[in-house]
Formats: sequence, C-alpha cells, structure tokens
Amino acid sequence: MYSKYFQLFILLLFFTSCDKYASEVEKMKAENDKLSKSLSGVEDSEKILRGEYSEAIDVLNAIDDTLSNISDREKQIKQLNAKMELAENKSQKEQILSKLQTLRDANKNAQQQTKALQGMLQKFKGENETLRKMIDQAEARVKTIDEELGTKRNMVGEMQSTLKKTEKELETNRSDLAIAYEDLKVKNEKLQVANDKLQTSIKELKVKNEFIGKEALGYVCCGTKKILRQKDILSATTMKLTKGFQSPAQANSSRINYFENNSISCNGSSKIVAVLPERDPSSYQIEGTKLTIRNTQIFWRTDKIVILVQE
Repeated sequence: MYSKYFQLFILLLFFTSCDKYASEVEKMKAENDKLSKSLSGVEDSEKILRGEYSEAIDVLNAIDDTLSNISDREKQIKQLNAKMELAENKSQKEQILSKLQTLRDANKNAQQQTKALQGMLQKFKGENETLRKMIDQAEARVKTIDEELGTKRNMVGEMQSTLKKTEKELETNRSDLAIAYEDLKVKNEKLQVANDKLQTSIKELKVKNEFIGKEALGYVCCGTKKILRQKDILSATTMKLTKGFQSPAQANSSRINYFENNSISCNGSSKIVAVLPERDPSSYQIEGTKLTIRNTQIFWRTDKIVILVQE
C-alpha cells in the first residue's frame, strides 16, 4: 500500500515538474522572440547607417575629385600666365587669354558642382563623429578653393582689361608711328634731293677749287743780276729776260696763291731794284726787300711768273 502511495507521489511530482518546465520554456520562448525582434531592428538600423555612410563617402570622393581637377586646371593657368609674360604679339596673347578663360569657366562650373555636393553632405551630418569630421574637412577645402578662385578670376579680369588698354595704346602708337614714318619718309626724300644737290655742288666746288688753285698759282724768283744770268733767266747784256726764262725761273722759285698773298719778300738784305716782266708801276710798291701788291688783278695779269731783281 505504501508502495502505491509512493508511486502516486512520484507521478504527481513528475506532472508538477513538467508544468513548471513548460512554463519556463514558454517564458524563454517569449524572451527569445523579443531579442530576435530587437536584433532585427538593430540589423535594419545598421543597414541604413551603412548605406548612408557609403553614400556620404561617395559624395566626399566626388568632391575630392572635383577639387583635384580644379587644382590641375590652376596649374595649367599658372603655366599660361608665365607664357603670357613672354608673348610677343597680340595673337599669341589672345590665344592664351582664350585658354585661360576656358579653364576659368571650367573651374567655375566645378565650383557650382562642389557646392551642390556640399549641400548633399548636410543630410549625413549625424551622430557619426568620423563622418562629421570628414564632411567638415571637405567643406573647409571647398571654402579655401572658392576664395582662391575668386581672387584669380579678378586677376584674369584685370589682365584682360590691361591687354585691351595696351592694345588700344599700341594701335594709337602705331597710328602715330605711321604718320611719323610718312613725315620722315618725305623729309628723307627732301634731304636726299638736298644731299644730291650738295654733292653736285661739292664736286663743282672741288673742280673750281682745283681750277682756282692752278690759275691762282704764282711763281716768285728772287736774285741778283749775276745769279739770274747764271741761271739763264736774265739776259747777259740787258735787263731783259731770256726767251726761255720760264723753265729755269719756275725751277728756282717759290709758289704762292696770289689771291691770298698781297706781299712778297726776298731773302737776305739786298733791296729789290726791278720787277720782271715789267708791270704797271701803279699795281705794286717796293719797300727794300719787300714788294706790296696794290692791285692783284693788274699785277698778275701780265704774267704768273715774277722775277724780282736784287742789288
């Protein structure tokens, strides 16, 4: 009988334990469902966050590429500016300015694209600290590029204005130069005509001078009767010249330009006593060893050789 009660007790304990276990199982199942739903929410949030982060990185990369392209174009602009300083004519400068303007326009469009991308970044500024720092750095770079491009755009505008002003001044200078050239050309032509006349005059004057030099050349021979006779200039018996006196007289005389000399002196202290060939006494005057010509034309018209007989 005790055995039956014991078995009944074991059976009752078994059922009681089963009910408690089933209750625990149900409780665990409920907690597991709750955790599963929480995990699913976390996974969904993670997927959203991961997607936003990836999209933000794409935008940041696009901004970085755009800014890099702007920097590359700025290097080209710097090179073109250096070429501008070496350009020698208007055509070269205009070509360089055209390229500069194209690069400036491209950078201006790139700036606008960058600002649009920058606006897209604002929606990604959440709780992610790393992402926020990256966005702030990108915005700082964009701001710096904007300021640099603004300054350089003003520089190009000034260059274009300066070029136009320089070209206008150059055109004015060319016009003035053309007028000055024409004036100079006319003056040169007149000067050439005057120079030709001067050369002709110089040649004519040279010929005249040579003629005058020859025609105005006089010969003066001084000597005593004895010396003049020894040289076959003076006749042996009279105070007349020999027939061929010219040659020995020229050989023993000094030459003078009678247009430039109105007096003749003989060496030594012997006075002049006669003038041969005989001339008009009024055309000269004797003073010791000196003969003064009073009338050059009359005096030298007789002969270009004058023999002065000394004591």
